[in-house]
Amino acid sequence: MLVFYLLVLRFVHVIASVCWAGGAFIYFLFVEPTAKALAPSGMQFVQHMINKRRYDVFMGVTSTLTVLSGALLLWQVTRGQLSAYVQSGPGLGFMIGSIAGIVVYFIGMFGIKPRAEKLGKIGAEIQDAGVPPTPEQGAELQKLDKEMSSLSRIDFWLVALALALMATS
Repeated sequence: MLVFYLLVLRFVHVIASVCWAGGAFIYFLFVEPTAKALAPSGMQFVQHMINKRRYDVFMGVTSTLTVLSGALLLWQVTRGQLSAYVQSGPGLGFMIGSIAGIVVYFIGMFGIKPRAEKLGKIGAEIQDAGVPPTPEQGAELQKLDKEMSSLSRIDFWLVALALALMATS
């Protein structure tokens, strides 16, 4: 029974992490720069991706599944003896990768997500009004965009670090 449980956890962890990291990489490397280059129609694309295709829900579910299944796997592998596990090379690699992944998770949930929701709200207000953004809206959009770009960059590098450590440990 334990073997089946571990196999299911590993399957969920690997599939969810591939989806999470892949989604983050594609967004950072391709979607975000393309949307900015095609502004303002690029913002319509991103709004559609989030509002209609539920990209934010996809990222939330895959990131949560990755973190939860990873934590359960780590607990099973260490049998609660985390300090002894971290003293091994693979254990240290998995632990640093896990910490990077958890930091990415919190950046996404408490940094990127609220800003994306605010961007969407302002974008919808502008679209409903049918006029260009007010100076206040424009300033807020620029501020949010700058903050999200910084958080996305940190997110990208930490995901890359987590993947590299998990793959080599």
